[in-house]
Amino acid sequence: MSVKIQAANVHLIEVKLRSEFNDAEGSAALALLREQGLTNLKGVRIGRLYEVSGALSANQAHQAGKDLLCDAVTQEFRLVPAAPAPMNGMNFWRVEVWLKPTVSDAVGATVAEAIAEGGLPRPASARCGMLYLLDGRAVKAQVEKAVAKSLANPLIHRVVVTEAHP
Repeated sequence: MSVKIQAANVHLIEVKLRSEFNDAEGSAALALLREQGLTNLKGVRIGRLYEVSGALSANQAHQAGKDLLCDAVTQEFRLVPAAPAPMNGMNFWRVEVWLKPTVSDAVGATVAEAIAEGGLPRPASARCGMLYLLDGRAVKAQVEKAVAKSLANPLIHRVVVTEAHP
């Protein structure tokens, strides 16, 4: 008798400040990155990432983002598609900073609990991360080095740098 194991759904929910609001955290990150040599950056916007896996459908993940993870007045959210963004000539960067899997994620545990208490299926896991959207020309290796020195701790964080949409 064979047992078929179904892979858990994994949803990435991105929450960020609406563009009409001043992003003070982004301004502080911009200053830190410029100190590390990324002088061509024009701006940085910050957001929060929630990776939720388990029995949630895409509609339920959307509902969790809307009802639990996002302040509808000042923030916007979206489910991030799995497809990679097209290259943009190194003018816009998406930087994700996540706790390594071996590091406890207390915020993630709280998010999983809140989703279950909100009447949705309890996620098998939830992880939280930071999102930095960089506007300005840079080389990927420069971005990775600057982020490792100023926005992440390589001992506990993993960093994912990709080119992004403006």
